Amino acid sequence: MYESRTGARVIDRYGYESPRRFRTTILASGSGTNAQNIIDAVAARILPLNLVRIVSNRPDSLVLQRAQRADVAAQLIAWDRARETRAAYDTRVIDGVAASEPDLVLLLGWMHLLPPAFLSRFPHVINTHPSFLPHDPAADSTRAPDGTALPAFRGARAIEATLAAGACWSGISVHRVTPATDRGEILVRTPLAIAPREDLASLTLRLRPIEHAAVPAAIRRWIFERDALH
Repeated sequence: MYESRTGARVIDRYGYESPRRFRTTILASGSGTNAQNIIDAVAARILPLNLVRIVSNRPDSLVLQRAQRADVAAQLIAWDRARETRAAYDTRVIDGVAASEPDLVLLLGWMHLLPPAFLSRFPHVINTHPSFLPHDPAADSTRAPDGTALPAFRGARAIEATLAAGACWSGISVHRVTPATDRGEILVRTPLAIAPREDLASLTLRLRPIEHAAVPAAIRRWIFERDALH
């Protein structure tokens, strides 16, 4: 994306103009490759976001280092399960995110289920999930591109479950977050055929570039829909 000389408009490579830059907070638990992808897209003016904070729940997560290198506020909100209740921790997460006043929250490998109170406070939350989920949030199966029936692999170990089931297809789904795990409205989904004798490391690696394309596409859709309401 590029800005006009006045800085008042942001125009993406597809010709769509967005009048705003959306305050965005990222929650991530791991190495942060998806967060880095968004950092790079914002720096390249591909997405009209204002990255205001990156939060992690793990002190050793590389995503915090990525945030610091990009001059984005980094915040560690770790949970000591032996000393703090789940409710108290959830409150700290909500308070930490609230301090950044986000228009949009991105869950990019955030390995902690969020409580309903979080979603009540922040209605615009998007998650990326490594599975080809059905468009119907109540459905427990979908159809692969070749017509094969495919279970909806939800939860934290979707890739492992996909391989264990002997499924022929995997994929990436980027969806709105609701209290029901991985059952929010699908914004973007992309299938990927599983190769013969595929293992966890191989499939995870092949899904990564698909995810890096799907997440920005989902954000662009969210932006278009938000702008249409104003």
